[in-house]
Amino acid sequence: MDKVQQEESDLTVPDIVPGSSVGESPLTHNPEQKNEEDTADNDIILDDGKNIVDLVTELPKKEGDETYERKYQNEDPQDSNWTKHKKHLFVFSSAGKPIYSRYGDDSKLAGLFGVLTGIISFIKDLGDKDTPRAMIAGNHKFVFQSKQNIYLVAASQTAESIEQLNRDLDYMYSQILSVLTSGVEKILEQRPEFDLRSLLSRTDYKFLDNLATAMDRSPSFIFNTINCLRLPRVVRATIGNILLNQREKDLFYAILLADQQMVHIVRPKKHILYPPDLHLIMNFVNSSDNFRSSDEAWTPYCLPNFNSKGFLHLYVCYLTPELCLLLVFSRADNVYIKGHKCKEQILAELKASSCIEAINTSIKQNNFDLEEVKVPGLLHFVYKSLSTSQFTAPAFGPPYTSRKEQKRLYRLYQHIHQRVHSLNKPHKVYLHIGDSEIMVGWITSGFELYAAFGPLESKQTCIGACNQLLRWIKLEENSLFIMNSPVW
Repeated sequence: MDKVQQEESDLTVPDIVPGSSVGESPLTHNPEQKNEEDTADNDIILDDGKNIVDLVTELPKKEGDETYERKYQNEDPQDSNWTKHKKHLFVFSSAGKPIYSRYGDDSKLAGLFGVLTGIISFIKDLGDKDTPRAMIAGNHKFVFQSKQNIYLVAASQTAESIEQLNRDLDYMYSQILSVLTSGVEKILEQRPEFDLRSLLSRTDYKFLDNLATAMDRSPSFIFNTINCLRLPRVVRATIGNILLNQREKDLFYAILLADQQMVHIVRPKKHILYPPDLHLIMNFVNSSDNFRSSDEAWTPYCLPNFNSKGFLHLYVCYLTPELCLLLVFSRADNVYIKGHKCKEQILAELKASSCIEAINTSIKQNNFDLEEVKVPGLLHFVYKSLSTSQFTAPAFGPPYTSRKEQKRLYRLYQHIHQRVHSLNKPHKVYLHIGDSEIMVGWITSGFELYAAFGPLESKQTCIGACNQLLRWIKLEENSLFIMNSPVW
């Protein structure tokens, strides 16, 4: 990996075109903007999660629960390979009972969990009611979280910031709640020695493993955004109207997904679906082979940022090998029947309007590449619309054709994002000069832009290229983003 050179400075760029938001969309907005209207009715519409042990054990068993084999399940702290992993994620109860470890056999890590529990308890006994937030020892960062009766720890040798590692732990906790709801805390409060693993299937561990991997690969997690499939504006509008017109009673969300990309979503006006919950849904759908092999299926599922106390009910069906229809109902009554009826009507209209054909064409085109953008010196970029919480990025090209180079670029995006949003010294415009590329980070009230340029490009060239790139995005915004999502 190229050694990053240490020239980083603020820039004043008055000649950059003043960018604006790419449009208002009711798809989602920043979690910090939540208000009482968003969640006012949430507590009364979900299936109650109070009797969580009974409810979870009565859930329909998913096919494939016992087939998933974890890649690193045989490692333990005495294994040299275990210590070589750059980032470990641990989840355990306040009594030191193992729940999850990203690497290794969690049952063999009981001693380690006991030590970590002791550290957290010791700090609390000193009078600090909060969990110790972080420790730095050499090249290692240790980040701690306490969620009532569940503890989470990240041990990292990567360059990720403490804030970014905290985000990872938040997602891991939310993934557990998505299966068990926050009622799991009541179990551990009443029975601290309860082994929570008895409620988690192998498929649930697959969800956790895949989520941990995705957090190290997808810009969605760095920037707290959703990536949308590029589609002509007219096609997307037609899809939105079809989803809206075929809604059934108790339907909360109708979502079309193409792999890791959003095609469209419709929802009630008062109930916004935030990016973290959408990330969990996408991880859930894409991690389950059973959904692809079945004609249709439904399952209880908790969206923690929406309401962590109970379950919604997901109807999942693949309309094509790449296109997934997801219907989210608030009640369990006749979910399969209502979902099947919706699916049949939606599929018929999508075919009749040629939307299926348009979606398949967009999937095959694999978004867009830099040849289409035609910005000299540009190697890659990520653009985030703040009003829609959506981002766009081109397909990887040279020099980021290998997995190693893509991961290096991902870490650079993490670094630039952390610097522009630094609590101590935030930057509106930030330049990072390395051996292999020049990175530009630029934030405004309407968008954030992160771009990589060749190492020999001048500052002026990078500034001009950002202007040119913004003009291209403005021209293409109706196809790159969901500008208007239907609500009822």
